[in-house]
Amino acid sequence: AMERRSCGARLGRDKSLPYEYFSRKDTPMPKQIPVYLFVGQLESGKTKFIQETMEDPNFDSGDKTLLLICEEGEEEYNEKKFAFPGVTVKVLEDKSELNPQNLAKLGKEADAGRVVIEYNGMWLLQDLADALPENWLVYQCIATADGTTALTYARDNSMRSLLLDKIARSELIVFNRAEAVNND
Repeated sequence: AMERRSCGARLGRDKSLPYEYFSRKDTPMPKQIPVYLFVGQLESGKTKFIQETMEDPNFDSGDKTLLLICEEGEEEYNEKKFAFPGVTVKVLEDKSELNPQNLAKLGKEADAGRVVIEYNGMWLLQDLADALPENWLVYQCIATADGTTALTYARDNSMRSLLLDKIARSELIVFNRAEAVNND
């Protein structure tokens, strides 16, 4: 089911609703929350990319933003440089916190109109698909890769599947530190 093409279903969960759901006037539809998903291995540049995105005034949708960090590397966020207010940063310390109930609770506490996720490179995307609340839809998936280690990961049997899991479902792949790659 992972090969679906729409952004909202890119992670593999069919979010279609029965016709009756749309025709019932007494049941309000839940507000759909766009999710901006950043994936890649540890130290691939996810935090820096997200920091630069949050510093861009063009990324201000007017909505409050929940920034979920599923992996902490060397880089830290500088919230004072974010171009807009209303950003709540939460760290998921353990994969067990990645479940629909907890994510929905965090979204509600932040009054989030959108979610940005820095996803753990060692976790499969299907785990996230299974954990997203029903009204959270992946709007965009961006992968980062460290140019100095990407080939090493691609050649390693155990890491290749984790690398491919992320880049195969991304709309954009950003290679960082490419200038440090030699021609060997």
